[in-house]
Amino acid sequence: MLSRDLIAKFIDEVCQEYPVDPENVSLLGFSQGTILSYAVALSYPQKVKNIIALSGYISEDIIANNVSTDAYSGLDFYCSHGSVDQVIPVEWARKTPQILDTLQIKHQYSEFPVGHGVAPQNFYELKNWLSSRI
Repeated sequence: MLSRDLIAKFIDEVCQEYPVDPENVSLLGFSQGTILSYAVALSYPQKVKNIIALSGYISEDIIANNVSTDAYSGLDFYCSHGSVDQVIPVEWARKTPQILDTLQIKHQYSEFPVGHGVAPQNFYELKNWLSSRI
């Protein structure tokens, strides 16, 4: 079972066990966590609503390929990356808006003048983005 599948199963377990609204699940990932958050959302779009993707990229080889783009209509992504990231090149992250546009997924993409980390202004921006959605 792939990591994305385990995370999707875990989302189901959390929604059954705790007072979590299954119609308003948000995932936040940093670096490899972002790669997995993208994979979960693009493979299981019915299980999540909001994705906060920090300092990562979409790895198309770990996304299920049997998902209709119509299933993506409820997704919303906040994506950010450091413009001088020394671990995950910003060029990889810059492909994200084009991929999400092609899939007709609502998103916001921002870059900040940091390396492989999250700038303080990034936290304020993502907080405002998320606050308007939950």
